[in-house]
Parts: sequence; structure tokens; C-alpha cells
Amino acid sequence: MKEVLYTSERWENVNAANKELLKLYLRSKVTDRSRPNTLREYGYDLKFFLVWNYVYNNNMSVLEFKKRHFEDFKFFMINDRECSNARVNRVMCVIRNMMGYAEDDDDEYEEYMRNIAAKVKTLDKKPKKEITFVTEKQVVLLREYLRSIENYKYMFLLDLLYDSGARINEILQVDNTATADRGFIKVECKGGQMEYILLHDRAKESLKLHMQNLKGSDIWVSDKGTKIKNTGTLRIWVKNMYLMLKGIDKNTPYFTPHSFRHSMIENMENGTHYLCEQLGRPFTTEEIAALVHHKSIDMTKSYMKPKEDKLIMNLFGIRLD
Repeated sequence: MKEVLYTSERWENVNAANKELLKLYLRSKVTDRSRPNTLREYGYDLKFFLVWNYVYNNNMSVLEFKKRHFEDFKFFMINDRECSNARVNRVMCVIRNMMGYAEDDDDEYEEYMRNIAAKVKTLDKKPKKEITFVTEKQVVLLREYLRSIENYKYMFLLDLLYDSGARINEILQVDNTATADRGFIKVECKGGQMEYILLHDRAKESLKLHMQNLKGSDIWVSDKGTKIKNTGTLRIWVKNMYLMLKGIDKNTPYFTPHSFRHSMIENMENGTHYLCEQLGRPFTTEEIAALVHHKSIDMTKSYMKPKEDKLIMNLFGIRLD
């Protein structure tokens, strides 16, 4: 497991001028009417960057950065943290934007004439890791193992990801149980729309078990009992679940939170998802698109395994399995 970079103690020691730039930049995004979730993500990414600067780059003012300093951070993200291309590009984008704000602010940063970060190239958008799918049998195997060790926190996270197909930032918003017993919770989805994510039998069961072990009303809490405020911890929990399942089933592919969105869609379409048994048939693509809040059927199909080879082989009576 990678070392935690950001800590409150390190943040206290971050260059005060860099903190001030971050504060002014985020304030400008508030006046631009950026969404609260977007602002939070910007804040997490930029604090990560500034703490890296404190730990590895002598806590220098980012206004004094040369191109190589931004390249050093990019190398750190790729080599040390093994981040995906998309993750690296996202963090570098918000850094460019913050430095662009300094370039444009002639009052506070009159001497900062050129946004050096803008010269750092983006990475190819091709994903670093192939899309992986988790089978219904593997989900059940992991679920029963988590039950056996009474890790109901992980069990509920697993069930919610696989029941709803929700994105990890949507999962983080599941912070109360007011409507959970009725099978739904309303969250802010991609694009700022408020939508419902659904809880079915498994998620309802594991939520009940999880809440019995909690002292407070917050659903997502750390081992120390503090409320979790970003998706990083949930991602670590999913990685831990991968390691658990890999120890039981050697054929387990490496999976991330988003793998369950793909898996839920694929398994509902091929009829292996446990909800298909309750429904008495596989879900249609239109139904799945509505469940995961896709705006087009083509988007939903892109989340499934390619079917072209199977279709062609079936024409000639050739079996692939």
C-alpha cells in the first residue's frame, strides 16, 4: 500500500504563499458558479500537489517553478503513485488553471508574467489499465468472505457498488439512511443532476448490519471513527477487497470502484446479475441505461464486453467458451 502523502500536519507546514494562491483560486471558481463537488475535487488535487511540493521540492513558491518542477510532479504521479493517464491529466489541468489565475491577476501577482505549467504536455487519453469485469460468482465469494470476518463496512460498499452501478463520488454522498429502507438515495450525479441510486436486497441487508456496528449516524467513517470526506479512502477499501478476493480466487482480475459499474451493466445484460433472477429475465439495454443514468444507449453498450467476435462465431456454430 502506498504511503499517505497528505496529512494535516504536513498541510500546516505548506508554504503560506502557496496556500494563499490556492484560496484565491478556489474563491474565483466560486464566483464562476462552479459546483460544490467540483470545488472539493479541485481542492483535494491542489492540496495533494502543494504537499508534494513541501515534501519533495523544498516547499518552494509555485510562482518560482520552472517547467522541470511541474515535470517532476508529473513524473511522481506516473512513477511513484502509478496513477492513470486520466488522473495525471486531471490534476495537471487544475494546476494549469490555478497558475493561469495567477498569470491573469495583475493586482496580487503582477510579477508572474507567464504560466509555465501550460507548457507541460498532457498524456495520451488511452487508459493505463484494461477494463475488467467481476463475475456474479466472484461478487458472492467476496461478499460471503466479508460476512465471515464481519467486515460489514466493506460488505456494504461492495453491495452498493454492484447493486447501483454508481460512480465512486456518488457512493461517497450516501451519508444517511432516511430513504434507504425504501430502496433509494438521491445524490448529485455527473453533470450536476440530482438522481436516485437504488439499493436492493443485498445492499439493504449489509447496510443494516453495518449501521448496527456504528456509534454515530455517518455511514462512511474511518477506522478511527472520523467521517470520510473524499473518495481516496473508499478506493483504498476497494483495493483491499481486491487483495482479499485474489487470495481466495487466483483468477480474480485487478478491479477498481469503476469496475463494478462495468460489471453491473455487463451482468445485467447477460442475465447473471442476481437481480435478473428476481426479475425473471436479463435487463434490456434501455433499462440498464436508465438505472445508471446514461444519456444514450451507445454509452451503455460501451461499458459492456465487446460482442462482435461472439456474434460472428455463432453464425458459423463456433463456440468461444
